[in-house]
Amino acid sequence: MDRTVSDSSVPAIFNLIDESWLPVRRRSGTVVRIAPWQVTDRIDDDPVVAFAWPRPDFNGAAHEFMIGLLATATAPEDDEAWERWWLEPPAPSQLAGRFARIAHAFDLDGPGPRFLQDTDVLHGAECKEVAALLIDSPGKNTMNNNADLFVKRGGVPVMGRAAAAMALFTLNAYAPSGGVGHRTSLRGGGPLTTLIVACHEVYGYTLWGRLWPNVESEVQVTSRSVEAVAPNDHKRIFPWLVPTRVSDSKKGGRSTTPADVHPLQVYWGMPRRLRLLFEDAQDRLCSLTGTVDDVVVADYRTRNYGTDYSEGFEHPLTPYYQERKGASRRPVHVAPGRISYRHWPGFVVPSRDGLRYPAPVVRHLPEKYALRGGTRFAAFGFDMDKMKARSWTESEMPLWLLDGREAREVLEAYVQRATAAADRVAWLVARAVKSALHGQPAAVRGDYGFIEDRFFRETEQDFYIVLGTAVRSIRKRPDADDPTIHARKKWSTEMSNAALRLFDEHVPSDAMESRDMHRYVKARFFLALAVAGRGKTGRSLFERDLEIVSPDKRQEAT
Repeated sequence: MDRTVSDSSVPAIFNLIDESWLPVRRRSGTVVRIAPWQVTDRIDDDPVVAFAWPRPDFNGAAHEFMIGLLATATAPEDDEAWERWWLEPPAPSQLAGRFARIAHAFDLDGPGPRFLQDTDVLHGAECKEVAALLIDSPGKNTMNNNADLFVKRGGVPVMGRAAAAMALFTLNAYAPSGGVGHRTSLRGGGPLTTLIVACHEVYGYTLWGRLWPNVESEVQVTSRSVEAVAPNDHKRIFPWLVPTRVSDSKKGGRSTTPADVHPLQVYWGMPRRLRLLFEDAQDRLCSLTGTVDDVVVADYRTRNYGTDYSEGFEHPLTPYYQERKGASRRPVHVAPGRISYRHWPGFVVPSRDGLRYPAPVVRHLPEKYALRGGTRFAAFGFDMDKMKARSWTESEMPLWLLDGREAREVLEAYVQRATAAADRVAWLVARAVKSALHGQPAAVRGDYGFIEDRFFRETEQDFYIVLGTAVRSIRKRPDADDPTIHARKKWSTEMSNAALRLFDEHVPSDAMESRDMHRYVKARFFLALAVAGRGKTGRSLFERDLEIVSPDKRQEAT
């Protein structure tokens, strides 16, 4: 796949299909660089198992890049076709042939259209240092105020072409608000990405197992289209092949709707208008990767009012929510704190109120019945405060699969009940601790949410153990009226034990002054009462959240 130009005085075009630019780690621990079509290289003896960028956001974005590439160039016709490549992954040569059909859209430099860059060279536009491509790079105001205390300026003076390409893709995929007219990503600033991570039956954990389970079929792609889909309509798939749809309303600009583009453009959104400026490396290494490249990027030009993606798009890798029934669907963004089982309603299963639902790849997962043991769920993204990146968050957890629609619905109902109950108990613990420590808890300032976070961390292992019990019960007694009842009772016991343990840790009785002991006794008593299913709060916990009979109701019945 040689794409060098005929004039030897002109550097070869850096094409993201042909070049070996993606750093990956093989099972043996060796780190190498591969072209995208080599993702299945040596899958029998030393497979690629992970990306190896020096930044976690680049690793996350690299998954999205490859999933988008596979969906665009190799989307299977249906689930049966998908399963064939899952059970027997394609050879690199097969992928190379498919990817070659769209290689013309992946030139990073050169005289023609450039990957994720404006067709206009943007002469006279604002020029920025290449470090500004990084979402967590300090902004102009931060530097002017000398407030770049943790992420310092000047740390990335140049990038090699590989790092620049991934920085470019990462920025457009997760773009936060960037000032007047500098548009957010198709999913808004700081979207949450969720992936299915599957253990391959033959090859074990490989990068293929993190990519192919998230690739849409042609049927799924077509289902997201509001108009007839032309499979090779590259100009509507890749926005950099045509002049930018500018969004400055004062100059006749307009927003971009799902009807204006091919449904595959969700993988290749380009909200930012910019052009990378390439120059001779002059012995400078890439500041991010430390690798040698003949050509580097030190600056880029940018202009505002790029593509403004409207509501109505559905990205296959992102969960969505509605503020109320009938309202428009909005992509979920990363929130502060750790992603755990508490987020399963809306991330893994639909929420009880029907207003939050998982990403399309997760919703479609049960139909891909070839996936079995070892399947996991991954979630990641930037926690943004408008233009400021507070943190990069990522989590990975086990996922249980069941065959049959009715079995899946029973399991979904169990998860909804168990997480609703955990939310209530976590809140009860935090409130009890606050009441025990302060005479007027309502007037106390400060966030006691860390106690709720501790509760979810402390109970996470128990949640998965009891969930496994529920799964086995459903499989063993699929026709039972309530196959998860014993699991829900077990879960109530585990939550009760964790709640009282956390209370005693944060409010040790031997540290309480005798004049305050009455607060301690009262707070612990009512907490113990509630988690045992007694009293008004306890009855609600048992009967509404867990849907099991409370002790109070059993006593009334007798």
